[in-house]
Amino acid sequence: MRITSENLDVTIQRNQQIARQVEQHIQYIETRIIKWKYLPVEQQALEILKEHHLIELPIPDEDWGGAIRTFANGRIVPIINTAQPRVYQYFIYWHEVFHVTEYEEMQQHTKDYAIFTEFDLNERKADYFASQMIFGQSDLYDYYHSLQYDDFHVNIAHCIKSFKAPYKAVLIQLYQSASQQRNESLKAIIKANFDTRLTTEQWSHLFQQYSLDDSLIKPSFVLNLSPIKSAIQTEIKQHPDVAMYRENLDYVKQWEATYTIIQRKLKEQSNG
Repeated sequence: MRITSENLDVTIQRNQQIARQVEQHIQYIETRIIKWKYLPVEQQALEILKEHHLIELPIPDEDWGGAIRTFANGRIVPIINTAQPRVYQYFIYWHEVFHVTEYEEMQQHTKDYAIFTEFDLNERKADYFASQMIFGQSDLYDYYHSLQYDDFHVNIAHCIKSFKAPYKAVLIQLYQSASQQRNESLKAIIKANFDTRLTTEQWSHLFQQYSLDDSLIKPSFVLNLSPIKSAIQTEIKQHPDVAMYRENLDYVKQWEATYTIIQRKLKEQSNG
């Protein structure tokens, strides 16, 4: 379900519905990332994804952020679209972390853990989990009100920069807090701006105007298939007579060649 101003209140209601399950999963994740606590929060998510042979591809689709692919051997591999702005990539890191670790957590809490089979609701769980991991204990609501700019988008740009969170994630979290605080004025402002879609160039100009790091709202265009190639090469060493592994490696190399061309074109377009 695409979130718009019209279903924003329904989204907040769904967040309330899944809050307990998400909090339970966060507690599980805290035990997984304790060895990476010294790293920035987005890097913590990246480390978990690396354990699952993360693939990074610049995919020219502005509506596609990432996915989980299950291979024939049962291996679960996350894929991140690096043609998306970096802040959106960071959000998708945590979204996909939820999916790759959900089964692990379910196995440890069979009696208490509820897994939703409804696709939209499970995706909302992943999004809400990502939001909570990014914003953590920080108070976005108070931070927003500490800003003194008259332009709503300037205030939100500072929130994007400070929390390294994408536009809609900031607005949803802020709207939820405004609902809890019964701040109808702020809710109305958020709804009025929720469906606004600024271009990368517009965000970049705004960020530069207020001396903010505009690399956050630009794509990275990273192409990285090394983890899956390395995993296949290990299988080849262990099973040199199995043709399937060499065929898989050839397929991945062809995939890499294709995306090398796409990567170059996207960079050229980005540079004007």
